Amino acid sequence: MIVANSYVKQSYDEFAMIRRILLPILACFLLVNDVQTSSITNRGQEAFQLIKETKEKVKHGIQCISPSKYYAGSCYTYMKAEPASSWERAYNNCLTLPSTRDARLLAIESIDEYEFIERELIGLKSGSDSVSVYVGLRKMNSKVHSIVMHDKCSSLDTWFWSNDIPLKETPVYRFWVDNNRDILAYDCGILWLARNTSVITPAPCVEQALRPYVCKQVIDRCYNNTSSCGKYGKCINLPWTNSYKCQCRFLYTGDQCEKWSSQGVQIIIGIVIVFVAFIVSYVINTDRSEESWFFRKTLRQQCPASAQNSMRSSSKFDDKHRWSTSNDSTYRSSCSLTVRKLFIRPKKLLLILFPLTLTIIIVVIIINAKDYVQETLIHSTELFQFCILYDNNYYHNLLTLPLASVIILFIIVNQTRKQSTKGKWSVYVPLPFNPFSKLNRFDTVVLCGIVSHEILEIIEEVFLKTAQMKLLTINGPLFDLVRQFGLIIIVGLRYYPVYSVIEMTNGNTLYYALCALHMWLDLGLRIFEQAFCMNMSPLIRTWQKFEQFKSELTAKYEQNLLMSSTTPSMYLPEYEDARSGGFRRRMQRFRERFSFHGTKTSTSITTTTTVVAAFHPLSTPMPPHSLNWSSINLNLSTSLHSNDSLSTFEQFGLDSSIVGVIKYAPYYLCLTYICCRLTYLLIENLYEFVSCCNNETNSRKKSSKHIYHEPTFSSEENQAVEFRYVRHLFQTPYKHCQPSWIKSLLHKFYCPKKHFQYSKQILNLYMIAFMLIYYLTFNILENGFNLIEKIYSFTLMPLYILYDELDLPEPKLSNLKYEMLFACCLTSLIYFGQLCLGMKHYQRHMLHAYQGIFVDIPSRSAFKNMRLMSKNIHYPGYCIAYLTFGYVIIGNLLFFTLVILRVMCKHLFLVEEIAK
Repeated sequence: MIVANSYVKQSYDEFAMIRRILLPILACFLLVNDVQTSSITNRGQEAFQLIKETKEKVKHGIQCISPSKYYAGSCYTYMKAEPASSWERAYNNCLTLPSTRDARLLAIESIDEYEFIERELIGLKSGSDSVSVYVGLRKMNSKVHSIVMHDKCSSLDTWFWSNDIPLKETPVYRFWVDNNRDILAYDCGILWLARNTSVITPAPCVEQALRPYVCKQVIDRCYNNTSSCGKYGKCINLPWTNSYKCQCRFLYTGDQCEKWSSQGVQIIIGIVIVFVAFIVSYVINTDRSEESWFFRKTLRQQCPASAQNSMRSSSKFDDKHRWSTSNDSTYRSSCSLTVRKLFIRPKKLLLILFPLTLTIIIVVIIINAKDYVQETLIHSTELFQFCILYDNNYYHNLLTLPLASVIILFIIVNQTRKQSTKGKWSVYVPLPFNPFSKLNRFDTVVLCGIVSHEILEIIEEVFLKTAQMKLLTINGPLFDLVRQFGLIIIVGLRYYPVYSVIEMTNGNTLYYALCALHMWLDLGLRIFEQAFCMNMSPLIRTWQKFEQFKSELTAKYEQNLLMSSTTPSMYLPEYEDARSGGFRRRMQRFRERFSFHGTKTSTSITTTTTVVAAFHPLSTPMPPHSLNWSSINLNLSTSLHSNDSLSTFEQFGLDSSIVGVIKYAPYYLCLTYICCRLTYLLIENLYEFVSCCNNETNSRKKSSKHIYHEPTFSSEENQAVEFRYVRHLFQTPYKHCQPSWIKSLLHKFYCPKKHFQYSKQILNLYMIAFMLIYYLTFNILENGFNLIEKIYSFTLMPLYILYDELDLPEPKLSNLKYEMLFACCLTSLIYFGQLCLGMKHYQRHMLHAYQGIFVDIPSRSAFKNMRLMSKNIHYPGYCIAYLTFGYVIIGNLLFFTLVILRVMCKHLFLVEEIAK
């Protein structure tokens, strides 16, 4: 007991000593941690307060250059040190101020603005001091002005501000004093200030004494015009045109956003259609409802017994229907390979080499066509006009669609005539796709790749707005959607005859000839578009911006043009020169900002006098599309700053033509293969037609090559049709062969079976998935930087505020190119691997279904026929949709993971602080 008590006391003393040591350490740690946390919090609050103060300073006029002062969205400059000898000289001096742009002589619009000018800008006067300054007020002949302003109620000798507002309609009219009405006819206005007095009064326009003046530059036209856009609009400043516009919500339009827009009506109609379709679909499914089949993992417990029974039954079935033929010995052969298997058949070799060779030639043509485009565009406008229409698939569909329609009509008439000779009076309808046929399956898959690529281009136009010039004048989401559906239908009609001819068992020679001509023409048009028009897409987008700017300037200066033509004596010649000079300066600033920095291709307008004359308010109006494009130099060799580009490829210095051919390489490979395949079938049929004199050749029938075809040998046994197909699926031809480690690794992703054949639906589905991943990768690398840059800047802003010494990668495009490239490549590899695994799982499930094992998949009897057909139709759509959403999500996760890893590798102290 004593020993125990002493042990307890000793332990208590040790614990007390440890406590006395740890408590100061813990207190010090808490104190330091609290100081550090409060320091970080204070730094964050100081940074946000600095941002808030900076915003308030910018809002209250720090953007006005000294000695100007800010008030109500405008900068005011009191020109006391540089007075003017006349009203016109003061007006011209305001237009040519070096520190401001688009300034005008003062036009006072409100009482508050008047008080600001009186007290803060000029200052109150004391004693006998007084001052008079020129303001933008002028007396005009109201008969002529009423014609210009469409105002029939104006009276003679009306005073107007420089912004064309009558003086009587402004609140400052109360300060107007005209004591010289009957003595002298003064035509200019001044602001006179004395002690406790300030008035606006007329004065002579030219005097011997110099008079100061006030210039006003409007920098925020939305400051006093927020109510003009209504509650459904937002005011947007337009610095180029020195005006503003109302940006309405997507459901409203009009000058004040007061009425419904056509886009809003179309969206409402589309929502109603989708809602009605959903209700109709729900009602139909309710009428045909049955007990849903749910797969539960508990069924796996029944798997061993069911598998043994199925194996016993299958072995009995195999013993019952085993055919004693000499062909069975080929499946039990050894692993030795014959010399014949080491070489490819000549037909397959030609169909592999010719498309590859043609694709390489196409790539060389497209890359080397850039210099020709530059030389042709300088001396001609025909190529540019052609590519504007070709950008809307105008010429392509105009040439290929009529040819496809002629081929379809010819096939219908000819096949109907053949049926009528056999006594069958019915119209023949070509079958474009037979899912139960294995005839020319690879050709059908290649055609599906071509069609899917063109449909993806149409979808890209919908989401990325790549088509800048549209032939339709009607705008709106519903009309755009109808247009896209129309283009998809046209694509289907263009390739409808090729699908039909490939599905035919015994094709006609003329069918193959027409389809081969159709596909070669399609290939030629695609090469022409890629070689010549692809390099001009930046120029087309620049032309679109230029046309929009020209229409805005034309509308802005139409009134001034009418005014100058009807009232030549309203302004003096030097005022007209000032207006012309001001416009030229604005056009010069526009040309400096107008250079296209979106891609490496730059456009420069060399003849500037033509452009200025096209929009000059005092010149004669020019018709639309009258710009002389021979003055445009397409400088394809100039490299702009890479940080202004939104393409990852251009960040690495890759040319746009090289990127284009890599992006379209699978499409061209598929297109050249179909052309070569149809040409080969044409030559083969011509050879058979020439050698028709041989009775043996003529009497031989071509096999129908369907999945469930009759055997080539006779058998007296009554065997099931399915058995004739699946009898060799479960035999291992090389069961004594040990595969290499390379094959073992590849078989983990996909294991081919000699006698297993995929359906056309599954093959087309995986072809579409491959084209989608490939196409989506290139589009993200080309256009994905805009959104990524905004998200990246937003997420790293708190870190920039809290850690001044933190060397984070700046949110610029050049600093994110490696992360973007690696994220897209890794995502593509992941999903390509998933496609291979999906094919492997599909093969395994189908083999289990043939064996009667329904563990991972439901049996055929689990669904009714209508539900089974519905699920079969919807399966490809669901698969592609999930693939797309998963690709985008995984790509973003990988991108931000790479950014985080980059920051963590550079700043390990940040990781330590986060871990704490």
